[in-house]
Amino acid sequence: MIFTFFSSSIFAQSNSFTGKILYEYSFQKPDTKEDITDRLAPELGYEQHYFINSKNYKAYDENGNFVQSYNSETNKYYFLDPLTDQIMVINGSIKTSQNVKVTYLDDIEVIMGKKCKKLIVKTERQETIYYYSEEIRVNPEPFLNHHFGDWSYYMEASNGALPLKYVVENEQYTWISTAKEIEEMKLSYKDFDPDIIFE
Repeated sequence: MIFTFFSSSIFAQSNSFTGKILYEYSFQKPDTKEDITDRLAPELGYEQHYFINSKNYKAYDENGNFVQSYNSETNKYYFLDPLTDQIMVINGSIKTSQNVKVTYLDDIEVIMGKKCKKLIVKTERQETIYYYSEEIRVNPEPFLNHHFGDWSYYMEASNGALPLKYVVENEQYTWISTAKEIEEMKLSYKDFDPDIIFE
C-alpha cells in the first residue's frame, strides 16, 4: 500500500507521454543469429507505428494498415486476424500465460540518446527482453487489467515506462523491435474510438 501510494504521488508530478513511437523490426534465427528479416517481415511487418495516450493505444504497420488497439475503459483488445482479414475483439483480462517471471538486469543500453534499463518477462511460451527509459512513460494503472499478451506484467514491472526496444525469443525466431522515432503529440479519446478507427 505504501509503495503504491508513493509511486502514484511521484507519477502525479511528472508528465505522461502522449504521442507516437515508430519501431523498426528485424528478425533472426534463434540458434545461428542469421538475419531472416526478408523472409518474415512481409508477413509480420517491417515497422510498427504505435500511438498511445494515458489510457489507450493503437498501432499500424508501415503501410498504414491497422494492426492492434486497446481501450482500457472497456478492457477490449482489437487486432487484425491475418488469416481472415477480419478485426477480432478479445477481453483484455484473458491471461495469455499462466507462469510469468520478471527479472531485472543491471546493464544499460543507450537508445535514441536515452539510457534504458532492461528487464525480462519470461513465460512458458517465450522470453521477451524490454529496454525502457523512465523519460518515456505513462501511468501504468489503466493498463494493469491488460493481461492478454502479458502486457500488464510488463507495465507493472516498468512502472509504466514504454519500451524503446524489445526482443522476443521463441523457438521459431528472434524478433527485434527498436524505436527509431519518438514524437509527442496530442491524442484525445476520439483518436482511439473503435467506431472511428474501423469506419
